[in-house]
Amino acid sequence: MDVPGTLIEAIPLLEDLYYASISCTGVPLEQLAADRIGCGPNGDGTVPGFLPERHQLVFRSVDTPDQAPNGDIVQRVIYRTDLPYRAEHSSIRYPAELNRRPTTIGALGPYVSLLCGHQDYIENCVLLSAVQAVGSAARLREIRAVAYTYVHRFRHRATGQGDAHERRTTLEDISDGLSQLEVELSYSVEAGAEIGMLVPALRVESFHQELFAAIGVTERAATIGHMLNRLGNAIAAELTSVESMEQRAADRRRVRTVVAITFVTTVSGTLGLLFGFFGINASQGDQNRSMFDDHYTPIYALIATILLCALAIFAGMRLQERWEERRDRTRTRTWESTHRLLAREAGAVILDPAPPSSLPQHLPGSRRPENRTEPARTTPR
Repeated sequence: MDVPGTLIEAIPLLEDLYYASISCTGVPLEQLAADRIGCGPNGDGTVPGFLPERHQLVFRSVDTPDQAPNGDIVQRVIYRTDLPYRAEHSSIRYPAELNRRPTTIGALGPYVSLLCGHQDYIENCVLLSAVQAVGSAARLREIRAVAYTYVHRFRHRATGQGDAHERRTTLEDISDGLSQLEVELSYSVEAGAEIGMLVPALRVESFHQELFAAIGVTERAATIGHMLNRLGNAIAAELTSVESMEQRAADRRRVRTVVAITFVTTVSGTLGLLFGFFGINASQGDQNRSMFDDHYTPIYALIATILLCALAIFAGMRLQERWEERRDRTRTRTWESTHRLLAREAGAVILDPAPPSSLPQHLPGSRRPENRTEPARTTPR
């Protein structure tokens, strides 16, 4: 917009433009912008409004050093208020490359930038820089909102989840979303902070760096990057816990399978041994006797002995396992045990000294202290 008048007179217009509280021929500013870019209404019929991220650029031509605005006018324009200020309490930035000559001024703040006496191509490049900065800030806000959504899902992941598979699926979805957010943060926000490779101009690069610093995009991007990394670490730890749960479940299934197979094998082996004995064609098998006759007591005793031996082996191994577990639980895992280990390996004299009464008067190779009484000194008068 080309505005006649002085910079001070343009301050109320800047304030109204920032809050989009102006209209052109009765059409609101947001509606006018939407019509210019061909953006249709939302699903509810409302006009899409501006995003909260915005930055205003004020350009002014300067022919002589006397026409350059002073510091007080600069701060009134950047803060959009016609009030005095104290220079020591200000966040206004002055890029060095934009203030090299007496007829050029470059000052910027988080929401307004003022450039005076610069060429048209510099003003156009500054506009592109501001568009990139505002777009990066908007994308950073969206990434932050999605990151908080993932944090909420991560905190409430156990609600309504009955098994480890559902938890793993939820964590994998969040992890996949985090990877996409990290890529978006790198290429849409952090990469936008560098403009020197696209516009080889010192003044534009200086303005771009200072603008990103003034808006706080770089620091906020680093903070959100740390948030994503910590959430990724928490998800990795939770996945480790889920893997441990799945491993324990797999161990229990394996134990149940082994027990069932062992039982079937024991029963079938026992019956196979018994029926094999009765099925052989030998003199020990009498077809006129019942299989429960006392004549077959030795074979039953042999089978029972085999079963009892297997049971005894199992019980012995179980007792040994419980004894080892009890020994591990009662083992002292404190500094005292480590101290004793080091004392045993390095010597008890260094790490475990004896009481003073039991110490020898002197160690080998050391000099015994001599108790010598100094003669009394005479002070001359």
